[in-house]
Amino acid sequence: MAEKSQDILNGLIKLQRNYSFTYRAIVTEERYKNIVKSGLLKKVDFTENALRETLIEHVGNLPIVAAYLRQFIENKDKVDLGKTLAILSVHDIGETEVGDMFCFAKTKAHAKDEEVAAKKLLPSYQFKLFEEYERGDSLEAKFARAVDKIAPLIHEIMLPDVTAERFKIYNYDTNKIIEKRIKYFEWDRVLKGLFECVVEEFRKIG
Repeated sequence: MAEKSQDILNGLIKLQRNYSFTYRAIVTEERYKNIVKSGLLKKVDFTENALRETLIEHVGNLPIVAAYLRQFIENKDKVDLGKTLAILSVHDIGETEVGDMFCFAKTKAHAKDEEVAAKKLLPSYQFKLFEEYERGDSLEAKFARAVDKIAPLIHEIMLPDVTAERFKIYNYDTNKIIEKRIKYFEWDRVLKGLFECVVEEFRKIG
């Protein structure tokens, strides 16, 4: 089981790296030349990264992770991937108004503010998906929550030096990660094994 978890993690890291460091143009070449003519940039260089974004920023991280992981999970035949993606598309919508709070510092009051904002922004049928995510009482919601919690951890183990500094700044460690997040993975044996594998990578960081 541990070997399989490591294989899944390695595949996920490879996928993340491919998307994280591959760039796509965000303006056309003609538009870029007009920007240069305006004096905002000094030379014509269409490969300028300031005018590009990573694929992962464009398509969104969570659907990539969800689509990749579903094939491995113990409950894959019971989880509707389409519904999971719909849940993921709205679960953070409240942050567009109240802002993104560091997960280990988020309070119940902040979560309530997000809920109020989401209810204002979403039509009723989508707000039901938001509520389903918050309750975590369906397999799709459970899977969405697991994806939402594992994705940033993958980025952090890919950047160990940065993560070590974040540990110091926010005063958290591997044990706190386990305490806060293990509950999101216990419903599926494969996801729990993956989380345990990720935890071992965090122990190497500090």
